[in-house]
Amino acid sequence: MNRIFIDAPLLVYLNTLTDSDRIAYEEYYLGLVSENVLYTDVLVLDELIHVSYRKYRVPYELSIEFIESIVLPFTNILSIGLKEYELASKYIIKYNLKPSDAIHLAAMKSNGIGIIVTEDKDYDRVDVVRKTWLKQT
Repeated sequence: MNRIFIDAPLLVYLNTLTDSDRIAYEEYYLGLVSENVLYTDVLVLDELIHVSYRKYRVPYELSIEFIESIVLPFTNILSIGLKEYELASKYIIKYNLKPSDAIHLAAMKSNGIGIIVTEDKDYDRVDVVRKTWLKQT
């Protein structure tokens, strides 16, 4: 089983898309859950709640319910501390990443995770983890 980090885009789509548009994302997520050990961090959960509301007007309560019923039972939450900040500050400069993306990357590296599920093109510049996304399966 692979250790995989789940970034916000997949979770946002699962939380916001209508039934017909969501099927491919649900199938992808179920495959990830059944074949891998999943990880994320609280910044991803924050982004999920924020983007779901700002862009799709999903009430906070529904996003929190989604996290508690669909994400948390299947996903380990990585801690973020000073060690991750120090590593992230290097990644911001080396890869020209947004701070939150660098923190995700640092949390992954601190925990031996080498794969990230994301559509974020900024990770294309990163050579220390492998990026994967729905269309690549």
